[in-house]
Amino acid sequence: MSDGITLGRTPVVRESLDRKAANRLRDAIVTGSLAPGTRLTEMAIAADLGLSRGTIRAALHRLASEGLVVQHMYSSWQVVPLSSHDAWELYTLRASLEGLAGQLTAQKMNAQTEKSISQAFTELIAASNNNSPAELADADLNLHRTIVAASGHRRLIQHYQQVETQLRLYIGSVNGLLPSPQDVAAEHRNIVESILAGNAQQAEKELRDHSLFYGNKLVALLDSHCE
Repeated sequence: MSDGITLGRTPVVRESLDRKAANRLRDAIVTGSLAPGTRLTEMAIAADLGLSRGTIRAALHRLASEGLVVQHMYSSWQVVPLSSHDAWELYTLRASLEGLAGQLTAQKMNAQTEKSISQAFTELIAASNNNSPAELADADLNLHRTIVAASGHRRLIQHYQQVETQLRLYIGSVNGLLPSPQDVAAEHRNIVESILAGNAQQAEKELRDHSLFYGNKLVALLDSHCE
């Protein structure tokens, strides 16, 4: 009996450490502390976090499944570079998913949905005044996540969650194209107003156009860096 309990506990503890390490690394990647293309080694990360290489390897495999890192030979890893093709795939997918989500959310607008979206937009406005690009990108993604969640479309939500972390990287890059942080909140006002007004067609258009416009700008910027 005691052997069974001991064996049952061990994987849980190890998984917890894996998750904690993955969370630390994920935060560093999405906030830009570990920039796209940065080389990573299991030994260096293990020493920095005070964990075993096996735990770090498991954490990195978690991030690889999210599309944030890739493995090279042996114990060498790399933060995934953001290429123009990556950006194109993300913004076209985002336009389709969020456009449909906005349409559905506007169609089923109720007091609870209005409150959650209004709160998320208020937080975005506050973040735009805090001079923190990471906080701004988090608030930006949270608003879009709230709209998607309110759609009630289970499979759409699942697909969105699969690329959510990659979208966080994309959003941070797009926000950097705007003249000021306050412009980020301003660019979302029409989106929020159309959804809260229950205008499904306009909400779909606003969200789709938002993704396509800034996605095209980011692709052009990335392409120019390759010339």
